[in-house]
Amino acid sequence: MTEKELLIFEMINEGYSLNDMAYDLMQSPRQVHNKILRLNNEGYFISPIYFDDGNIKYCFKDYNQKHTLNLVINDSHKLRALVIADTHIGNTLENIGYLNKAYDYARDNNIHVIFNCGDVIDGNFTRGEQAINNIDEQIKRVIKKYPYDKHILNFICYGNHDYSAYEGGRDIAKALLKNRPDLISGGYGVSLINVLRDQFVMCHPLGDGHFKKIANKLILEGHHHKTMFKIERNNYTISVPPMSDLCFGEDDKPGMIDMKLSFCSGFIHMGYFKLIDLKTIPKVYNEMSIEFYLKHKNIEEKSLILK
Repeated sequence: MTEKELLIFEMINEGYSLNDMAYDLMQSPRQVHNKILRLNNEGYFISPIYFDDGNIKYCFKDYNQKHTLNLVINDSHKLRALVIADTHIGNTLENIGYLNKAYDYARDNNIHVIFNCGDVIDGNFTRGEQAINNIDEQIKRVIKKYPYDKHILNFICYGNHDYSAYEGGRDIAKALLKNRPDLISGGYGVSLINVLRDQFVMCHPLGDGHFKKIANKLILEGHHHKTMFKIERNNYTISVPPMSDLCFGEDDKPGMIDMKLSFCSGFIHMGYFKLIDLKTIPKVYNEMSIEFYLKHKNIEEKSLILK
C-alpha cells in the first residue's frame, strides 16, 4: 500500500469528506475517488455515504446493493433537491443547455442534490433521430458535457434507453463510476432512496418482467416526457418532465422539479413541488403541495427483483 493510500485510510477513519481529502492530498476529487476504487478492487470494503450538502464520506463496510442509496440530511426536518429526467444525450433533440440552467438554478438556491430519473443517453434505439449512434461516444459525451460541481451530487436511476446500451454490453453506470464520482448510480429501473427513517423511490420503466409493483411510496418517475401526478395503490407518483426537447404533446415542455420534502419524526409528511420551465429563463409554471398518507414501511431491493 502506498503512502497516499495509507493517508486515505487515516482520513476515512477521521471522517474526512472526498473534497477534504482531495484538498489535503493536492489532488482532484476524481483522482482520490479512483484510488478508493482501486482499494475496493484489492479487497478493502469502502462504501460511500452521501450527504445533502453535496459531500461524500466513506466507511469500511460492504453494502453490496445496486438499487439502494442512503442519503444523510443535515436538517432532520427537510430535504430540498432538483428532480430531472430524460436528457437523451446523443439524440438530435438533446439540450445540454437545460442541464447548465439546472446547475445554475441549484447554485443560486443552495441545492446540492439532483435526482435523475433516467434515460441519460439515447441508447440503441430512439424516438426521432440520433446525432450520435455509437454508445461509447454517447457515454463519453455524458462524461465530458454533463455539468460538474464538486458540491452537487446526482443520484441516477437508469432508464430503458440506458438499459438498451447495457444489454448491448455497454454499462453506463460502470463507466460513470470510474470517471464521475458526482454521478451516482441507483441501478437500472428502480432506486430506493433511504432518508432518515423513511424511503422514497425513483423509477424508470425498463419493460415487463424486471421488478414487482411498489405500493405505499412517493415515486419519482421518468420515461413519460410530461409532468403528471397520480395516486394509485396508495402510491403518489410524479411523472418528471424531460430535460430535452423530446416533448410529445402540444402542452408538454422541457423542465425540472424543485422538490422539498418535510419530515415529522423522521418520516415523509409533506411535499412541495415547483414545476420549472427551462425553455427560456427558468421560471415556475405550476406549484403543488401534497400531504402524504403512507404506511412508511421500508422495503428492501431484493424483495422487488423478479429476475
